[in-house]
Amino acid sequence: MKDFILTQVEFDGQPYLAAASYEDNQLLDLRVEAADQKSLVGRVYCGYTASVSRNINGAFIQIGEKDQVFLPLNKGDRVQQSQPLLVQVTKDAAGRKVPVVTENIHLTGKYAVVSRRPGRISFSAKLTQDQKSLIRKWIPHEYGEEFHILVRTNAAWTDKASLLFEIERLMDQMRQILKVYQAAGTGDLLYEPEPFYLTMVRDLYEAPDRTFSEIPAAAEALAPFAVHQGEVPPLKEKAGLTLAELYNLNRDLGRLASKTVYLKSGAFLVIEQTEAFVSIDVNTGKCTRGKKPEETYRRINLEAAAEIGRQMRLRNLSGMILVDFITMQNDDHKEELVNVMKKEVRRDHIHTEVVDLTPLGIMEIVRQKVRKPLAQALQL
Repeated sequence: MKDFILTQVEFDGQPYLAAASYEDNQLLDLRVEAADQKSLVGRVYCGYTASVSRNINGAFIQIGEKDQVFLPLNKGDRVQQSQPLLVQVTKDAAGRKVPVVTENIHLTGKYAVVSRRPGRISFSAKLTQDQKSLIRKWIPHEYGEEFHILVRTNAAWTDKASLLFEIERLMDQMRQILKVYQAAGTGDLLYEPEPFYLTMVRDLYEAPDRTFSEIPAAAEALAPFAVHQGEVPPLKEKAGLTLAELYNLNRDLGRLASKTVYLKSGAFLVIEQTEAFVSIDVNTGKCTRGKKPEETYRRINLEAAAEIGRQMRLRNLSGMILVDFITMQNDDHKEELVNVMKKEVRRDHIHTEVVDLTPLGIMEIVRQKVRKPLAQALQL
C-alpha cells in the first residue's frame, strides 16, 4: 500500500509542514518546510542588476526593496549595472548565502520541462532509446523551435495525449510570463509554482493508493492523485491520533537528525556533512555472521547501498558524496555494488550520478543541489 500524507509536525519546538510518501509503512520520500518560511525555488521575478562582481563570476539582482539574489555568470555573459532581468530562483538561501537565480526560466510538469531558451527537444538520460524514438514522434518539431522541451522519465508511463496536453499547458504559462514581464515593475513576482506537496506527489513514479491531510484545502488538492478515492482516513480508525503520530513521523525525523543509521543486519552507517562534501562510512557493527568475511562484507555493502539511496533522498544530501564501503577483494562483488548503487539512484527524482569506486572502496556520488538539505530545513 502506497500512502502520501501532508501534515503539520513539531520538531525541537518548531512547527513544520511535512509531505511524506510511504510504501508498506516505510518512509520513502520526505520534504519538510518551516511553517513560517516558504521556499522561493521556482518563483519568477522581474529584477534589476544591483551590482556585477566579475571576480566571483556573478551579479547581485534586486527582487524587492531589500531582497537580493545571486546570478552566476558564464564567460561572455553581458550583464550591466541597473539592467532589468527576468530571473527564476533555483536555490533557496543557505546560511550566509543568498538565493541563487537563473535567466533560463523553466516550468516543470510531471512529464516535461519547458524552458525559455528555444532550440531543441531533449530527453532524460533514464529513458531508453526505444522510448525516446517513440516520444520524439509524438512531439511536433515546432514546439522545440519556440522553447526548449525536456521530456522527463515519467513520460515513459503516459500516453501521447497526456504528454502533449501538459507541454502545451506549460508553453502557455511561459508565454504568459514573458508577456507580463514586458509591463512589470522592478521586484514584481510574476510566477509562483504550485505548493511543494503537489509537486512532490505529481513527481512520484507511481501514483499513491491513498492521500491524506488534516488540512482541508490540501486534502482536496491531493485527492485527484490517489488511485483509490473515498477511503476512510486511517486516523479516523484510531481516534485522537494525528497523521504525524499515526505514521511515526516524529520518530523518523529524530532518526534522520542523527548521524548514525542502523541496518537490519547489525551494521550501521555514519553520515556527516562537512564544508566540502558529505561523508558516509559503512561499518560492520555487530554483523559478524558467516565464516567467509568476503561474503559478509558483500552482504553488508549491498544492504548499505540500498539504505544510502534512501537516506540521500530523505535527507536531501547533495553535492559530492563520498561513501566508504567495506573493502572487498572480489572484482565481481565490486562491480555488483556499483550496479546496485546505480539502480538505487535511478529512483531519485533529483539528478544523481555514481562516478566511481576507488581501489580503497570509496564510492564517489554526485547529487544535484536543489533544495535545502533536511538538516538545514530543520535548523540543526
